[in-house]
Amino acid sequence: MSPDQIKLAKQRLRLGITNVGFWVISTTAGLYALKRPGSHSPTGARVMGLLLAALLAQAIFDVIGGFVLMPYPQATRAIFLKRWLRGMAVHSLLMGTLFALSYASFRMSGGFCFAVLLGTTGLAFARVPILQAIGGIPIHKEVQGDTQILIADVDDPSFTGGTTRFGKKARSLMPRLWFDQLPDAELAVEGRRRQWQMDAGLEGRAFLLLLLWNMVGSSIGTVEFKLASRLPIEALSYHFCWMTLWGFLGLLILPRLSQKAVFAADQAFSREKIAIESWIRHFPELVGEDGNPGSKTQAVFHPIPSTVLRQKHLDEATSGFIPGSLARNNLYYSWATLTLIGRSVHCNAGRPALWVFPPSA
Repeated sequence: MSPDQIKLAKQRLRLGITNVGFWVISTTAGLYALKRPGSHSPTGARVMGLLLAALLAQAIFDVIGGFVLMPYPQATRAIFLKRWLRGMAVHSLLMGTLFALSYASFRMSGGFCFAVLLGTTGLAFARVPILQAIGGIPIHKEVQGDTQILIADVDDPSFTGGTTRFGKKARSLMPRLWFDQLPDAELAVEGRRRQWQMDAGLEGRAFLLLLLWNMVGSSIGTVEFKLASRLPIEALSYHFCWMTLWGFLGLLILPRLSQKAVFAADQAFSREKIAIESWIRHFPELVGEDGNPGSKTQAVFHPIPSTVLRQKHLDEATSGFIPGSLARNNLYYSWATLTLIGRSVHCNAGRPALWVFPPSA
């Protein structure tokens, strides 16, 4: 990475910490206000007012992350606003739908697990159409070797795509820019890395683990705050605040687990020494992020290991259970729990396409 990229990465990391911190402090204060002795049940008008104020604050973070601290090539102000407003509109519509699903779930069952189950499943199977809607992104099907892949015309330099769907319908989604910029050997080895992840079922494994993670979190909140005995608007307020804190807990513990999948995919092609090492060195320049080797922030803020760590593990066998890309996938699946923390982290603040497919390896 160039000195400018390193400087920008540090600035974005500080922005992400501040943005996530804003939501953690706000929702902690919200839980305190709800549980305070003598407090009254929140009215719909008050909840709406607080939500609009929070969205305005998030919009400020989005502008900083998606325009002021945007990596080169930076879009003009008009193009940024057009893309961001579209992304906001589609995201708000989806969140409104998930809110209605959560309301129905509470009325029928006294909890939110039903909404988390259906919402997460819907997000998983509609991920590519949601990307198209939220970013206005054309997606084409092409054949690479014997495999059909999806190509996204995204000009965000940090967009990596990822794997989508499960089983025989699993597909790799890759940015068009890579086909224009990458050497054939690097592009081929990344294509095989993706195929290895799909053959190993890592996308489905991560989906099931994250579904379980968020349903457990929702169940804990339902029991701890006795939501079944509360009015719907009050229960939804508790749910939003608690699941934001649950999502923050995920930010702290899921990255380290996610790194195993990256190491394992690299090791599967360690015999292709020149191509895989070249790809590992080149990858940080594409996404503008290279972790923090030797520092505590690596394990918390960087699910994608640094170049140094990936090279160090290249000749080692990853042992034990490989859970898949949990941390970055949960940024997207956490929408089903009604939180906004998934679009507040440093890798995707203010960048709608990355709200759906955060950078992954």
